[in-house]
Amino acid sequence: MEAEINTNTEEPRKQVSGKKIAAAIVILLFASGYLFLSLQAPSTKTDSIEKEHAYKRPEKGGLNDTLLTDSTFIALNRQKAFLQARITMAATDSAVLSLDMTDSTARVEIKGVTVYSSRMSSIRISRVFTMSDQYAITSLLSKPFTIKNSIASIPREPVVHKVAPRDTSEYKPYEVPDTSKKEYVNIILETDNGFRLYIYQETAGSMPAGLHRFAFDLADRLRNAGYIIRCMFTLRMPVYKPYIKITLPAKEARAIYRAIPAKGEFAVRL
Repeated sequence: MEAEINTNTEEPRKQVSGKKIAAAIVILLFASGYLFLSLQAPSTKTDSIEKEHAYKRPEKGGLNDTLLTDSTFIALNRQKAFLQARITMAATDSAVLSLDMTDSTARVEIKGVTVYSSRMSSIRISRVFTMSDQYAITSLLSKPFTIKNSIASIPREPVVHKVAPRDTSEYKPYEVPDTSKKEYVNIILETDNGFRLYIYQETAGSMPAGLHRFAFDLADRLRNAGYIIRCMFTLRMPVYKPYIKITLPAKEARAIYRAIPAKGEFAVRL
């Protein structure tokens, strides 16, 4: 009798185990397929850029394929596109940012006049900029990027708390506090067309500055991972956001971030 009871209880257990294994296999296949599609997101973004900005050949005449791939033509066309973007930005009254990767210079401009400049010590760009058709990229860069939102380790407008003196004997001239050694500058500017500009401060071998950048990047990666997981559960394809990453001295990165408006513009020359 006991043997029969044991046999009967083992069968439901086997059925439950089989269902768990089947469910695990289905979840694994779904996650693997979604991961594969996520890895295709950069290619999808590349196709989108080329579809919107690639050279539209007229019925008669137009540029030939050899010219479109010529390095000299590409360089001159990039220079023209950069000037077009800067002219567009000069029509506004706000401070704007021009990033010239050819000479590693970041400039704050007002009405086309440079009011502040800084040297970029390092530059990294997404592979989308090199994988895509170069004419399409040039066409993309002929218009300024508009900032939609930002994530930064510093406030855009610093708040200074000051106690008013009770009489003239307690009065002290106001001194602008030097916060360069108290706060680390790492910034992400996200544009309305799905691109990201990362502005990092130089660490110069500083362990605290390096750890802060690591933590800042880790938080960004976790946000991206959360976004991908949400897309997976809602059956939406994640959108890849090409990036440009530059490194500036801390003081200059801070000044540039606070000079341009929250919904400001920037132009890029690659």
